Amino acid sequence: MDYTTLDRKILDAAARLRAEDLLKLSRKGFAVRFYDTLEDFYLAEALEYITAWRQATAKRPAGVCGPIRSHRAASVVARLVNELELNLKHCHFWGMDEWVVNGKEAG
Repeated sequence: MDYTTLDRKILDAAARLRAEDLLKLSRKGFAVRFYDTLEDFYLAEALEYITAWRQATAKRPAGVCGPIRSHRAASVVARLVNELELNLKHCHFWGMDEWVVNGKEAG
């Protein structure tokens, strides 16, 4: 959902959230984590991809969805895949993005 379409009350409530409030949102299957540096964050993102892909098999392929824009994690992922000689035959990546055609969001 496009955040610009959200009710102002929801946006204001979200703006008041503190770090402690965000940590309380963690639950089974959804973890909230904080990182001290951008490098730690990008490495954690890269390791999530690698961990998922290492479990991939022909009968149970593995995929991840992540940002497609150029960012630091992408180069870390590529470096780890190459260094670990990870076979990506049964692995997938779906890029999350927003497409605009003639000034309007694509369907």
